[in-house]
Amino acid sequence: MMSAGSFLIALAALSLGTYLMRFAGVKLGGAIATKGRRGQPVTSGGAGTTSAGVDDSGTSTERVTMWMDRATVVLIGAVFATTAIFDGQDLADPARLIGVGAGVLAAIVRVPMLLAVVIGMGMCALIRTTGIL
Repeated sequence: MMSAGSFLIALAALSLGTYLMRFAGVKLGGAIATKGRRGQPVTSGGAGTTSAGVDDSGTSTERVTMWMDRATVVLIGAVFATTAIFDGQDLADPARLIGVGAGVLAAIVRVPMLLAVVIGMGMCALIRTTGIL
């Protein structure tokens, strides 16, 4: 069983990791977008435009940000699958599954991540203390 302190440390590390992945994605995308543009003369279409006049400066940044967002979702999904659904090698009890479902529902309606986790924990604790399941 995980202690409350180690759980909060793990939660903080997961939150920090997701924000660092997003930050790294934006920085990496910016670096890719500006690569090769230094030292080039400005064309008649202006900086960041192709010969057809189409602005392509944001494409690389958007692509990298999109992939970093997907990587963040995969990371959170992997943590969800390994810790929320299974308890060792057995399926978790119904209270945990319902609590996780409440947290996921809160995340879907765009509640902040920490609050979604607290909602899920609260739901699970409420079900366990009342003895419903």
